[in-house]
Amino acid sequence: MSRLTERNIEILKIIIEEYIKTWEVLWSKLLLKKYDLWVSSATVRGDMAHLETLKLIYQPYNSAGRLPTAKWIRAFVSYLMQDTPEYFLEAKNNTVPLSNLREFSEFIHSVVFNLAKNTKEIAFFVLPEKKVIEYSGVAQFLERNHKRLWDDIFHLLRMLEDKPNFSDFIESFSTHAWVNIYIWEENILPYLKDYTIILKPIEIDGITGYIWIIWGLKMNYSFNISAVKGII
Repeated sequence: MSRLTERNIEILKIIIEEYIKTWEVLWSKLLLKKYDLWVSSATVRGDMAHLETLKLIYQPYNSAGRLPTAKWIRAFVSYLMQDTPEYFLEAKNNTVPLSNLREFSEFIHSVVFNLAKNTKEIAFFVLPEKKVIEYSGVAQFLERNHKRLWDDIFHLLRMLEDKPNFSDFIESFSTHAWVNIYIWEENILPYLKDYTIILKPIEIDGITGYIWIIWGLKMNYSFNISAVKGII
């Protein structure tokens, strides 16, 4: 693969940050108008063409600007994971034993509620061995995104209602001990292929559970990674 220059990387960062903010393609002239790169429009077009050959950005239609690919967003997220500060939620940052079921239930509800409130995403706690699923943020999520989701709303609601299969699905993920990110095609169920999952395994009384949030490719990755990292 051809090496990227510092300017290539700077342009990549700008394209994805603009995409996250606006949902729109970015033209070379607009990029130069908003960001002081000290180069010509022709130079930026050349950089964009180079990045396109590496499949890091793409042109959705002729004469359009560029959008980031899932490959580049994966690289961008991996970069964020190196140096993302902790973000501690309002919930208590400790654990409650499973033996005290009422207190444990209240604790998990508090963690999930605060995670959803802070990230503005749908937040979950899943304990597959006990078939426990707690989630929060569905109403605010649908209120903000129903015009974009269309029929995906029904896929999402069916997923939430089918708790046993959903619990098995989360347990089937290949995870490591830290924060895990699954972007688009990395999600193994067809109806989740347009979504990103940020997931963190946790141990409670020797049982593995999972705290996670879900939304599409366009999310505030830096903040959301920090929020999930800061739990328990």
